[in-house]
Amino acid sequence: MARRALLRGARGVVDSRLAVFGLAALIAACAAPTPTPTHTPTATRALPTSTPTRIASPTPPVSPTPRPSPIRPRPTPIPTIPTDTLVERGVALPGFSVTVYGTVFRPTALTFGPDGTLYVASTNAEVLALTDTDGDRRADETTTFVSGVRVPLGLLWHDGRLFVSHNDLGDGRVVAFADRDGDGRAEDRDVIVSGLPSDGLHQNDDLVLGPDGFLYLGMGSTCDVCVEADPRSAGILRFEPDGSELSVFARGLRNPYGLAFNAAGDLFATDNGRDDLGREAPPEELNHIVADGDYGWPSCYVGATNPACADALAPIATFTPRSSADGLVFYDGAVFPEAYRDDAFVAVLGSYVYIDLPRGVAHVPLTKGEAGYTAGPVDWLLELNTQGRPLDVTVGPDGALYVADYEMGEILRINYGKP
Repeated sequence: MARRALLRGARGVVDSRLAVFGLAALIAACAAPTPTPTHTPTATRALPTSTPTRIASPTPPVSPTPRPSPIRPRPTPIPTIPTDTLVERGVALPGFSVTVYGTVFRPTALTFGPDGTLYVASTNAEVLALTDTDGDRRADETTTFVSGVRVPLGLLWHDGRLFVSHNDLGDGRVVAFADRDGDGRAEDRDVIVSGLPSDGLHQNDDLVLGPDGFLYLGMGSTCDVCVEADPRSAGILRFEPDGSELSVFARGLRNPYGLAFNAAGDLFATDNGRDDLGREAPPEELNHIVADGDYGWPSCYVGATNPACADALAPIATFTPRSSADGLVFYDGAVFPEAYRDDAFVAVLGSYVYIDLPRGVAHVPLTKGEAGYTAGPVDWLLELNTQGRPLDVTVGPDGALYVADYEMGEILRINYGKP
């Protein structure tokens, strides 16, 4: 654990006032509309969404008007929802199974390796490899791939190496690990980036590879509300895989825990609002990240009335205030129904202060139009309102969704149909 014995990254996982839970406050944000009301979770409640972003996209070419078809199209059949499902944790949407794939002490980040092995970061300062050797869709072998990485919050396999974003006693860094002799344990380590401003309330978070070949890193703020001395704090950093050309790609994000690119190659990030305004505001966010974008923190957020906030970029979708929207992935598998393809899934941790706030895996349908991205109604793929706190989420090579449950120390597997 880092110097203050708390994992500086996920608010839900931690509040700075509750170091006993092991994780620090993670989150905050920006922009314009009206605050999202807080409400008591129910099994059917949908998460609130925000006003569409003002980010514009190029106008598509106009297609010629098609001629009417002489043949009347058949009505689209309503798909049959699978009933041979198994739900071992929480409440899932109809047709989905939820099973326990494996157990890891306080898991914080997930990624799959080139060989299909699941790698899981733990607050035990380890990255573990979980393998299903008998094909029953449950891990039966766990080995330690990397040790000695304090507070690991981001994992990325690239070019045969595992990149780990972690905090070494206040020194935020990204280190690449490789297993050169094939014994299942990394013996080669290369420090890619170090000296990041991670000795505060938050630290360096998730790590993703962009379509441009650069790595993108979420960088949390050192405080709840302040003017940062280091311009690298509270934003998204961008650098080459060898650590060169490091720059600030976007700013004004209190703690962008989850980063992901969608199929169109656009970058998105979760962010969590400041804590000092209490339970009712501001909401947690999902943002479309653009180069040089300013997302408003510390002064601007959804519901702020300061005229200077008119230029802050608004979120695409919002979540219940203080509920800690963290891990993020876009579904690119072939198992979920087609309607879910390239939609966002967000791990919502909940709060250790307001324990009645919702938590689970949220589904955010996104549409790209002439004015940018808009979100449809946000719903729960999985609700964990009495037990469990999801912190990260990823898609497996089998098309299932894998979820790191920080509180229960479990890796959940969500599949459409039977387990």
